[in-house]
Amino acid sequence: MAAAKEILEQIMSMLEFNVRVEIAAGETNRLNVVGEGDEKEALGALIGRKGERLSALQHLVNLLLSKRVGEWTRILVDVEDYRGRRERQLRDLANRAAERVVETGKMLQLEPMPALERRWIHLALRDHGRVGTQSIGEEPNRRVVVLPRGDAN
Repeated sequence: MAAAKEILEQIMSMLEFNVRVEIAAGETNRLNVVGEGDEKEALGALIGRKGERLSALQHLVNLLLSKRVGEWTRILVDVEDYRGRRERQLRDLANRAAERVVETGKMLQLEPMPALERRWIHLALRDHGRVGTQSIGEEPNRRVVVLPRGDAN
């Protein structure tokens, strides 16, 4: 994690962002870029539309880290807790979708989303007794379907 933090700090410095990088170890190791004052506003540029730039930044950090340590390593990179907030929103969405599927008995398709966001939906509902989830479609239109438990794989 220290090496990943150092790599991300170097990238931020090269991009002339005056920020700090916080480490959050857990089920998924996470680095969060935090800015102060005006820097906080400027950090939105690192997130991009639907987190696309953030995903690219994360990929770059993981490539550089893997090269440094000699094996593939996966670190989640976040900016101002964007992904943390999005994960909480998607967990809420998943629970509301599950309630609706239980209520109606009909499957419900969610909007297309990136793999990480689909994963959060699957994880949010994996222990639900009455619904299951599947991913369907092709990128970039791949989406999660919430199904009554008897219909899920």
